[in-house]
Amino acid sequence: MSAYDLELLEGRYGVRFHYHDQIDSTNEQAFRLGREGAAHGSLILAEQQTAGRGRRGASWFCGENRGLAFTMLLRPDYERALWPRLSLVAGLAVARSIEALGLIPEIKWPNDVLIGGRKVCGILVEAEADFVALGVGLNVGGGFPPELQGQATSLAEEGGSARSRTEHLVALVSELDYLQKQVGEEFPDLLAAVRTRCALTDQQIVFQEGQEILQGECRGIGDGGELLVQIGSTLRKCVAAEKIRVIAP
Repeated sequence: MSAYDLELLEGRYGVRFHYHDQIDSTNEQAFRLGREGAAHGSLILAEQQTAGRGRRGASWFCGENRGLAFTMLLRPDYERALWPRLSLVAGLAVARSIEALGLIPEIKWPNDVLIGGRKVCGILVEAEADFVALGVGLNVGGGFPPELQGQATSLAEEGGSARSRTEHLVALVSELDYLQKQVGEEFPDLLAAVRTRCALTDQQIVFQEGQEILQGECRGIGDGGELLVQIGSTLRKCVAAEKIRVIAP
C-alpha cells in the first residue's frame, strides 16, 4: 500500500500517479510509459528503486520510507534545444521547496542540491524524441550507508521534517510544474534565481570535461546555463562538466 496520499495528489493535479512499492528506476519506467503515450505531467513514484541512478550511470541511494524518489514525464511545448535548461530549473524548484522549511539550500551545478555542503537531492534529466524524464531523489529522513556519511544529508537531519512526505511531494511538484513552463522567455529570471543559490561561484574547483581533468575558479553560470570557469587567462564555458569538487582553501 502506498505511503502517500495519492487521492490528494491526483485531485490536486488531475494527472495519473503511477506508484510502485519497488521498481528498477523511476526514469526507466517514465521512458516505458512515455513510449506508450503517457500524458505530460505524469508522475512515477517509487518506495524503493533497485537500479536508481544519477548522471553518467552513477548509483543513487534512497532509503525505503526515508526519501522521495520520483520522475515527472514532460512533453515540453518549447524547442528541444532548450530542454537541457530543465536540470537547472529542477534544482531551483527543489531549492525553493526546501527554503519554505526555513533551510538554506544551494545548487551545485548542474544537478545537485546541497545543504551545508552535503548533498540532499540529486536530479537526472533524460530525453527521447518527444518527451523528457525528469527524475528527482530527495532525502527526507536520515540514515545513510557508511560510505555516504559526511557527504549526504536529509531534511530531517537539517531540521526540516515538519512536513509529511506527501506534503513534501506536493510542494516540490507544484514548484516543478510552475517553473518548467518558464524555460523559454522567462529563463533569464530563473537563471538569476539559480545564480544567487550557486554553491560553486568564486570557488576553486577541480572537474572533468571529456577526458580532461581541469582546475580553475568558478565565475558562475553563463546566460545559456553553462558553468563559467577561469583557467589562467581563459574563461571556459562548460556545458557537460562532471565530477566537480571544490578545493578547500
